[in-house]
Amino acid sequence: MTISIEGEEEPVHKTIFMSDVVVTRKRNLFRNRKWNIVDVITLIWVLFVHFLRLFAPFTFTWGAFWAAFLFHVLCGMFCITLSYHRNLAHRSLKLPKWLEYTFAYFGVQAAQGVRITFTYHVTFLVNSACHIWGNQVWNTGDLSKNNFWWEIDFTWWCILFLEAIGLATNVKLPTKAHKVKRSFTSSNKLK
Repeated sequence: MTISIEGEEEPVHKTIFMSDVVVTRKRNLFRNRKWNIVDVITLIWVLFVHFLRLFAPFTFTWGAFWAAFLFHVLCGMFCITLSYHRNLAHRSLKLPKWLEYTFAYFGVQAAQGVRITFTYHVTFLVNSACHIWGNQVWNTGDLSKNNFWWEIDFTWWCILFLEAIGLATNVKLPTKAHKVKRSFTSSNKLK
């Protein structure tokens, strides 16, 4: 959307509610684009999973609850966050191949390889709410912010545990100079 000011067109930007983040372009993920077969199958899967939730109150058992919780921790924390993100994408630690492959296999079970997934809801909350409404402690060069619950890093504790028992090696940490350079609060910045 543009407005005309003395013959010039300038884009109109909107801010996100209760945030200083400015939206510079409108994203159109669903309308006016051609859907392919993966999109259709994924949409059917997501709708089916949500439909099954209607039966949850009638079939609830604590065993099923703890099994779901276990697979959430296994697939989400170990496999997506630790394996896909920190190990495979950033190479911030080294795992034995058998453990790296095991984590990657269970990461596939989280169904994040397709475009629209059930886990999109959680990802949206973390990447949107937590990174828009919060504080920015480090100068990362972007607008992402964190909330107190985002800074509680269970995956980091798992990496420390794996390192303590000898399964994680070459764990990369930022240097003190890098932390000072990226810190907003430091008055003694390194250039």
